Amino acid sequence: MNLTKFLPLSYLSWFLGALARLPLPQPLARLTIMIFARAYKIDPSQATKPLNHYRSIGDFFIRDLKPELRPIEGPIVSPVDARVRNAQRTPPDGVLPQVKEKTYTLQALLGDSQLAEEFSKGYFWNFYLSPSDAHHIYAPVSGQIVQTIHIPGKLWPVNDWALESVEELFAVNERVVSIIESEYGKFAVVMVGATNVGRISLAYHALITNRYPWKSKQLHSIAHSEPIAVVCGEKLGTFMMGSSVVVLSDSVPTGIREFREKSSIRIGQSLCD
Repeated sequence: MNLTKFLPLSYLSWFLGALARLPLPQPLARLTIMIFARAYKIDPSQATKPLNHYRSIGDFFIRDLKPELRPIEGPIVSPVDARVRNAQRTPPDGVLPQVKEKTYTLQALLGDSQLAEEFSKGYFWNFYLSPSDAHHIYAPVSGQIVQTIHIPGKLWPVNDWALESVEELFAVNERVVSIIESEYGKFAVVMVGATNVGRISLAYHALITNRYPWKSKQLHSIAHSEPIAVVCGEKLGTFMMGSSVVVLSDSVPTGIREFREKSSIRIGQSLCD
């Protein structure tokens, strides 16, 4: 039996996140990070700063990568380093596949029936970030951020066990949605929290999730009266640990690329041919 279901995951994630961000003496921090990087086959030379700059595992986790290693290849790109779990047309009924017989709905994912209807005739991608991946999320397209939605929820893991065991996993975990209007249509970037991802922060807004897990939370939708301009490949937000990102398009982009399940993809890699 998996014991995860019996754990207070919000509190545990908050505690582990705080522990991971705890500054260490420089020699100990360097040694710890070197062991972590070796365990997860991370190449520290891809980061913009040397190892001795980072004072904790949490600090290293949200490292920036050298931009020349992640060139922007097209107008619609991957927002993350990840594996592709799904890449397909959105079913007209708005019911998205999770794994095997399990599904979740657009309305539950977005917390908004009108948005769900808008995205029901488009395309969607589900990206899984492992501990070895960079943990910033970038804009998949240039445009304007017109709405941000914070949807409180659980912090189940997003591993294979959870996909097979938790009903509507991506629609019950805490998430932050950025709605971007562009010349290629409307896009939703859904940052899905998970165990140990007790905190999601945004680059364009002061929102930080799960800062106080003991406080009650409600769905919070922000309509930006002055839309926020964003350039393709510009940072949108950050995960503190591995998780998932779901990207929705309200139409099917021209020349859409097909991906095999669990294909690797990098930030800036084109989603269209």
